[in-house]
Amino acid sequence: MTHPIRRRPYRFAAMAVRCTWCKAPVGELCRNQRGTVARRAYVHDDRITDWGRAMSTQCPERICQAAVGHLCTITPDVHQARALAAQAPTTTTP
Repeated sequence: MTHPIRRRPYRFAAMAVRCTWCKAPVGELCRNQRGTVARRAYVHDDRITDWGRAMSTQCPERICQAAVGHLCTITPDVHQARALAAQAPTTTTP
């Protein structure tokens, strides 16, 4: 029986995904326009949007299978497959 790994949460939940605006890596705070100084009070809106999209999809990783609205169980980060699945356009049937 496997148990989820206990991990310390990020300061901001959106830090679990990479920022597409300033290119801050997963787990690090967003940076200023020059990429030199980390922001302390918030993360960019684009990062929050990407995190929201990722949390609205089920994790496709076989070992994880985190449900919609739940964090990935193996890592404090969002799995790369989940982030990519969230960005893929969905089709609706009439």
